[in-house]
Amino acid sequence: MKTVIQKLNIVSLICLTTFLIGCGDEKTVEKPVEVEVPVEVEVPVEVEVPVEIEVEVPVRVNAEHTLLTEPFLQLPTNNSVNVVWFTNFEGSKHTLTFGDKATSEVTTTKLKRMMEDTSSRQFDKTYTEVSYRSVYRHEATASGLTQGERIEYSISSTDSDGFNFTSDTYTLAPAPAQGAPLKILLTSDLQSKKNVVANYQKVVETVGTPDAILFAGDFVNIPDRASEWFDQSKNNAPGFFPALQGNYQKYLPGFPYNGGEILQHAPLFGTIGNHEVMGRYNPSKEGYSLNGSFNDPQPAWYAEVAYEQVKTEVNPSNDADIKAQWIADQSHNHQSFLDIFSFPDDGVGGEEYYATVFGDVFIISMNVSRIWRSWSVSGTSKSKFVESLTTLEDPTQWGFGEFLFERFDKESQQYAWLESVMQTDSFKNAKYKVVMAHQGAFGLGDNTVPVLAQPVMQLVELDTNGKEVLTEYSFPLTTEAWTTKVEPMLSKVSEIRYQYPLNEDIWFNDIEPLLIKNDVNLVHIGHSHLWNRAQVGKLHYLESSNVGNSYGAYYIDDTGTYTKNIRASYADFWADVNSDTPRWTIENYPANGDPQGREISFPTIFSPMSMEDENYPNLPFVTSNTLSVFSILDTETSTVKSYVFDPNDLTSEVKLFDEFSIE
Repeated sequence: MKTVIQKLNIVSLICLTTFLIGCGDEKTVEKPVEVEVPVEVEVPVEVEVPVEIEVEVPVRVNAEHTLLTEPFLQLPTNNSVNVVWFTNFEGSKHTLTFGDKATSEVTTTKLKRMMEDTSSRQFDKTYTEVSYRSVYRHEATASGLTQGERIEYSISSTDSDGFNFTSDTYTLAPAPAQGAPLKILLTSDLQSKKNVVANYQKVVETVGTPDAILFAGDFVNIPDRASEWFDQSKNNAPGFFPALQGNYQKYLPGFPYNGGEILQHAPLFGTIGNHEVMGRYNPSKEGYSLNGSFNDPQPAWYAEVAYEQVKTEVNPSNDADIKAQWIADQSHNHQSFLDIFSFPDDGVGGEEYYATVFGDVFIISMNVSRIWRSWSVSGTSKSKFVESLTTLEDPTQWGFGEFLFERFDKESQQYAWLESVMQTDSFKNAKYKVVMAHQGAFGLGDNTVPVLAQPVMQLVELDTNGKEVLTEYSFPLTTEAWTTKVEPMLSKVSEIRYQYPLNEDIWFNDIEPLLIKNDVNLVHIGHSHLWNRAQVGKLHYLESSNVGNSYGAYYIDDTGTYTKNIRASYADFWADVNSDTPRWTIENYPANGDPQGREISFPTIFSPMSMEDENYPNLPFVTSNTLSVFSILDTETSTVKSYVFDPNDLTSEVKLFDEFSIE
């Protein structure tokens, strides 16, 4: 038996008691508190003599180390799902814990092209030049799962100082069984745009956590800019993961919306858009910037032409990998995008275009995208329609119009793959068949014109009478055609134009008939940042990318109330096509409506445009920089439901405005 003498300071105890009663507030404590406390109290207690064990507690030495994301889900199968997370350190002891299991079989890779530059926006950080960032990706598989059963999971990573980073706890599940009711979010064009944080928060508040996300391209603006994915601090311009993981306020405290906690619970299936593609890569070049690289792609076929001229210098050993990398660096690439996500890769296109099954839904992700360029035909810069007049003899400075990044015509590898996919039993037996393609294949948006045709290059020469003589070549060109026919003409041309004939619309001629023939239910696209839909036979088109940054809908309103019916704001192009001597034929470039004359569907419940202006009639679209829209594929009811709300009003009611069946 030992005794412990407990000595209590009376003054301290009185102060502590007073604080607990009223925190020293004279209005609360009106008279002194009488406390009887012995100065010294002997309390007999039994005490075991402790054995002193030296415990090494990790100290967080490097405060810069952090989890860049919470975990998110990829590649679900019938009994597994992959979990991915990012850190800014390589680390060790990476662990995925799920249910009563854990795995340390984690694949860690460093992303090669995560950078920042002077246009980047991070909290308390600025950059004076292009700078690489350390971004590490960790991926593990939760296996042995049971369909229909959702379990808790978390991840952890330890940095070089021994400090352990652990995520919050979330839930995961394998791919659902056939017949399981699903709610799938249809979205696109996050791009650090206005209202996306509110949009995804309202998704969760309205319909709960979706079972999956179908994202039809344009995840960020500049795919090599790390902060646009992870930690951008810019008012109402969030990074991708903060918006879809529900933690935007971590990067912009005080913002009224936090985003939606979605990716942690629901697998994402994406498709490549034009903002997943970077242009020519040369960070050692003076003046190089991420925005500049993004806007500077050239066709791969032209890079192959250029390679032939320098191959002995850049690749004296004739190494196939060096050749492929050089061509990619001198044309365009989507390396960062594919490094970030895991999509099915067992087809001929790998992760660039793929097919998979999720419950009752057969998902086809196509690569349908092209570079966006301005409408101007002045010749002062490269655009959709012309090259700059100052660079006609220097193709290294050309834009090559709005060229397609990947072919999908009848003669292409992608088309052959698409046909083969539609012959499989899993496709034929699927209840719902959904195709994702980013580029405007239909609709009222600015970006549906020109149509999805390969550019036809016109080399313009003037004869002795000043009359134009046109020589035309359709993309892509062979090395022989370029070197023997095009290149010798460049010193003589007065202009280089690009045409996109309406009757050469690849989607309309080749893809749409194939989809209709094979009973595809829904085509989900993005690109114009608006909501509109159409139906051709049993095939439904939907663009539901309006998140408060619309690029306009162009539509003839018979009532005369809605007057925005001329695409784009480049007066010189429209003046040209409507002139007596047009360089471009107006029939190929419809100023309004769907370019192929598809009948656009009206909302079945009410027109959200009336929320902006009560004088608007019932309009078949939502184009707004105020309202925000999201759409849900509900497999239980075989419907697609679209909702609208006003993010500027924190009490705004989320309203169902359209619902259609895809059976």
